[in-house]
Amino acid sequence: MVENLSSQLPTLEKYIGRIKRQQTEDKDCLKWDIEKGLPHLPVPNLDATLTKYLRCLEPIQSGDEFDRTKILVDQFRSPNANIGQRLQDMLIEHATKSENYAVDWWLEDMYLANPLSLPINSNPAFVLPQQHFNNTENYLKFIAKLISGILDYKVLIDARALPIDRATSREKGQPLCMEQYYRLFSCYRMPDRNVDRLIQIRNNKVIYHQGEHVIVAYRNQFFVLNVVINFTRLDEDDIYTLLRRIVQIADDDPWATDEVGIYTSLPRRTWANVRTELVKDALNRDSLDLIERCIFLVCLDQSETNDSDEEDGFVSFSKAVKRDFVSLGDQILHGGKTMLNASNRWYDKTMQFIIGTDGLLGLNYEHSPAEAIAVIQLIEHLFKYIEEKSHERFRRSKSLCELPIPHRLKWNLNNFLRQNISLSKELLRDAINDFDLYILKFTDYGKDFPKQHNMSPDAFIQMCLQFTYFKMYNKLVSTYESASTRRFHFGRVDNIRANTPEALEWARAMVDESGNISAAEKLRLFRQAMQAQTDLMIQNILGDGMDCHMLALKQIARDNNFSIPDLFLDPGYALSNHFNLSTSQVTTNIANSFICYGAVVPDGYGCSYNVHSDNILFCVSSFNSCSTTNSREFAESLTDTLYEIRDLCTLVQRQQQTIALRRPSYAAKLAAQKFISSNSIESNEHNIT
Repeated sequence: MVENLSSQLPTLEKYIGRIKRQQTEDKDCLKWDIEKGLPHLPVPNLDATLTKYLRCLEPIQSGDEFDRTKILVDQFRSPNANIGQRLQDMLIEHATKSENYAVDWWLEDMYLANPLSLPINSNPAFVLPQQHFNNTENYLKFIAKLISGILDYKVLIDARALPIDRATSREKGQPLCMEQYYRLFSCYRMPDRNVDRLIQIRNNKVIYHQGEHVIVAYRNQFFVLNVVINFTRLDEDDIYTLLRRIVQIADDDPWATDEVGIYTSLPRRTWANVRTELVKDALNRDSLDLIERCIFLVCLDQSETNDSDEEDGFVSFSKAVKRDFVSLGDQILHGGKTMLNASNRWYDKTMQFIIGTDGLLGLNYEHSPAEAIAVIQLIEHLFKYIEEKSHERFRRSKSLCELPIPHRLKWNLNNFLRQNISLSKELLRDAINDFDLYILKFTDYGKDFPKQHNMSPDAFIQMCLQFTYFKMYNKLVSTYESASTRRFHFGRVDNIRANTPEALEWARAMVDESGNISAAEKLRLFRQAMQAQTDLMIQNILGDGMDCHMLALKQIARDNNFSIPDLFLDPGYALSNHFNLSTSQVTTNIANSFICYGAVVPDGYGCSYNVHSDNILFCVSSFNSCSTTNSREFAESLTDTLYEIRDLCTLVQRQQQTIALRRPSYAAKLAAQKFISSNSIESNEHNIT
């Protein structure tokens, strides 16, 4: 497939070739041998991990609680008890036989064992710039171009021929693991009664005599869009024709099928039970199989504000209006507050591209196969490629096939299954009403400001989040920020915990009313807290993180039928993993784009942020059912924090500049000394006479 790329997809070959040439010309990239393969994730030093564990708990536990935790840590690493070192030795032995000792345990703990429903709680929403469509033809041709572009780009993914990502800091140019990309169109999360399973649904290599298809969701119905027919890949015109037929079929009979897509919004164990009942019927089993084996979903959402247009026969595009960020985020995340598109989804599928008639555009993705950075980079590459492709004119071979009528999936539902459709809607409606999303676009400065003060923008924002929480609740809490471990084979993430003792010391200094702490001292403590966070980040990305190591020690004990050590039964361990602040920097260069998600605990906040040179976009989420959290109040307090830190930095800078202006130069000092000496001599001489 790759050998014939030039004749089949000349624009794609040109685009990818340019990226590869850039890497071969980059001196940082040239230092690394990409043929050597990536190293395995190392097992960190036990004492170092336990020390980090105590440091993350010290600022968030009471004195008595922390003393108890210290005793348990000492017992765990005591040479007499030997339990800690014994588990460490077993883990090291396990790591020698594994390509990545942590990834399977981490995947189960983070995602597959989580019983909560996927929308809001797990699947993030990637909101892309709102489009503008003039009519149905314009709308469907955009979707056809998007599908065709994804299929073009998928050629590289199937051939595992994507340009290798490189580290941009700390060992610059180091190759990064690409496995997450190769799972985006080949995985499916299947619900199960105990732990979900991540299923590999197809081989990596595309075999064109096997049917390849996309599922199109429209009016809560699912259609099979075959993209390879009679050994021929459909072109954009063919895809457009089939999309038009799908819309016509569904519009002619909008109530033709039950809203089974809503099942995937159920809590995972409930959905597993429903799925077990669903597949007892052969028709359901065949329909479900076609959804689970598809490449990706395309969801054609109806506008919540547009009315039908008799002249167009589809929708009134003239009534489409510019929407606010929150409404866009809500619809991509869970279908929208009106639930008009709530069943027009299949949340178990890794990639769901969502396009609304009012220009809504985004992606809802199931998180277990890949992190946001892989998804973002793939989409950025895809959009750049589609843009370049639209400027080039080249001939496509005309399809050799007779286009069939798109196949609408059908279902046989008994009373139990119909009742669960009603239950699914009720539960999702409750979840939507409970979800509190606030999006803050802070425009007074962006990453250029901390850079001007020689500060890391990410550490700067993380400390702002810590101080915001401290101001609101007079305490710090466990904080999650992912750090990529893709420098290692099958690497995913470890956790940077910004809730350090240094962060607590600085936060207390900021609210001190005694007047004894100067602005310069507050800024020094701020820099010290940022440095502690940066140090943790570096340790994490270089494979020396704490969280994956602690989890692995616990799992080694479980898998070898040991009694779970008291350290992991301590309330402190549960507290350390109760992330009241779940944060992530999700940087994308696509204008007016962002990723949002729900808080990971009932009494917590989710906060993603996209940092630009002159502005910062924050997506803050929480739950209305919690009386102590409020997304708007957090965002407003965060806004105040951003101004406070700016003023602090500016004040200290001015003070230092003033001191510098008042401080005479070395040359001026010499001149002054000569002047004083000369005057002294003259005075003495005058006195003598």
